[in-house]
Amino acid sequence: MKRGQGAFEYVLLLAGVLLIVVLAVVLLRGGIFQSGGKDVAVQNCQRALAQSSVCYDTEGSWVPEGVPTPAPSACTQLNTTYPGTWFGTCGPQPGGAAPTAQTP
Repeated sequence: MKRGQGAFEYVLLLAGVLLIVVLAVVLLRGGIFQSGGKDVAVQNCQRALAQSSVCYDTEGSWVPEGVPTPAPSACTQLNTTYPGTWFGTCGPQPGGAAPTAQTP
Protein backbone atom coordinates (compact mmCIF):
# COMPACT_ATOMS: atom_id res chain seq x y z
CA MET A 1 0.00 0.00 0.00
CA LYS A 2 2.81 2.44 0.79
CA ARG A 3 4.48 1.93 -2.58
CA GLY A 4 1.24 2.63 -4.45
CA GLN A 5 0.64 5.75 -2.41
CA GLY A 6 4.17 7.03 -3.15
CA ALA A 7 3.74 6.49 -6.88
CA PHE A 8 0.39 8.30 -6.85
CA GLU A 9 1.89 11.27 -5.01
CA TYR A 10 4.72 11.39 -7.54
CA VAL A 11 2.25 11.45 -10.44
CA LEU A 12 0.26 14.25 -8.75
CA LEU A 13 3.44 16.25 -8.23
CA LEU A 14 4.40 15.87 -11.90
CA ALA A 15 0.88 16.86 -13.00
CA GLY A 16 1.04 19.99 -10.83
CA VAL A 17 4.41 21.03 -12.25
CA LEU A 18 3.18 20.41 -15.80
CA LEU A 19 0.07 22.52 -15.13
CA ILE A 20 2.20 25.40 -13.84
CA VAL A 21 4.48 25.24 -16.90
CA VAL A 22 1.53 25.21 -19.31
CA LEU A 23 -0.11 28.18 -17.56
CA ALA A 24 3.15 30.14 -17.65
CA VAL A 25 3.59 29.52 -21.39
CA VAL A 26 -0.01 30.51 -22.15
CA LEU A 27 0.27 33.72 -20.12
CA LEU A 28 3.57 34.71 -21.70
CA ARG A 29 2.43 34.06 -25.25
CA GLY A 30 -0.90 35.83 -24.78
CA GLY A 31 0.20 38.81 -22.72
CA ILE A 32 3.74 39.91 -23.46
CA PHE A 33 4.11 38.94 -27.10
CA GLN A 34 0.79 40.42 -28.28
CA SER A 35 1.43 43.87 -26.85
CA GLY A 36 4.87 43.87 -28.47
CA GLY A 37 3.24 43.17 -31.81
CA LYS A 38 1.05 46.25 -31.46
CA ASP A 39 4.06 48.43 -30.62
CA VAL A 40 5.86 47.22 -33.74
CA ALA A 41 2.76 47.84 -35.88
CA VAL A 42 2.43 51.41 -34.52
CA GLN A 43 6.11 52.07 -35.23
CA ASN A 44 5.74 50.75 -38.79
CA CYS A 45 2.77 53.08 -39.35
CA GLN A 46 4.68 56.06 -37.93
CA ARG A 47 7.65 55.25 -40.16
CA ALA A 48 5.40 55.14 -43.24
CA LEU A 49 3.77 58.46 -42.28
CA ALA A 50 7.18 60.07 -41.74
CA GLN A 51 8.05 59.18 -45.35
CA SER A 52 4.80 60.55 -46.80
CA SER A 53 5.15 63.95 -48.47
CA VAL A 54 1.54 64.82 -47.57
CA CYS A 55 2.54 64.96 -43.90
CA TYR A 56 4.92 67.90 -44.54
CA ASP A 57 4.21 71.41 -45.81
CA THR A 58 6.37 73.24 -48.35
CA GLU A 59 8.73 74.40 -45.60
CA GLY A 60 9.24 70.89 -44.25
CA SER A 61 7.09 71.33 -41.14
CA TRP A 62 4.90 68.47 -39.97
CA VAL A 63 1.19 68.71 -40.90
CA PRO A 64 -0.85 66.60 -38.42
CA GLU A 65 -4.10 67.00 -40.40
CA GLY A 66 -2.55 65.78 -43.66
CA VAL A 67 -4.39 62.83 -45.21
CA PRO A 68 -2.10 60.41 -47.07
CA THR A 69 -3.79 59.04 -50.20
CA PRO A 70 -3.59 56.16 -50.68
CA ALA A 71 -3.21 55.26 -47.00
CA PRO A 72 0.12 53.60 -46.16
CA SER A 73 -0.32 49.84 -46.04
CA ALA A 74 1.39 49.69 -42.63
CA CYS A 75 -1.30 52.00 -41.19
CA THR A 76 -4.14 50.17 -42.90
CA GLN A 77 -2.81 46.89 -41.52
CA LEU A 78 -2.50 48.48 -38.05
CA ASN A 79 -6.15 49.51 -38.12
CA THR A 80 -7.23 46.08 -39.36
CA THR A 81 -5.38 44.27 -36.59
CA TYR A 82 -6.02 46.85 -33.83
CA PRO A 83 -9.23 48.74 -34.75
CA GLY A 84 -9.37 52.43 -33.83
CA THR A 85 -5.62 52.99 -33.61
CA TRP A 86 -5.21 55.09 -36.77
CA PHE A 87 -7.71 57.69 -37.95
CA GLY A 88 -6.52 58.36 -41.50
CA THR A 89 -4.43 61.48 -40.89
CA CYS A 90 -0.74 62.08 -40.29
CA GLY A 91 -1.44 62.71 -36.59
CA PRO A 92 1.27 63.62 -34.09
CA GLN A 93 4.76 63.81 -35.50
CA PRO A 94 6.56 60.45 -35.22
CA GLY A 95 8.90 60.36 -32.30
CA GLY A 96 6.21 61.93 -30.12
CA ALA A 97 2.90 60.36 -29.29
CA ALA A 98 1.60 57.36 -31.21
CA PRO A 99 -1.15 57.80 -33.82
CA THR A 100 -3.60 56.44 -31.22
CA ALA A 101 -3.43 59.78 -29.36
CA GLN A 102 -5.67 61.45 -31.98
CA THR A 103 -9.39 61.88 -31.68
CA PRO A 104 -11.50 60.85 -34.66
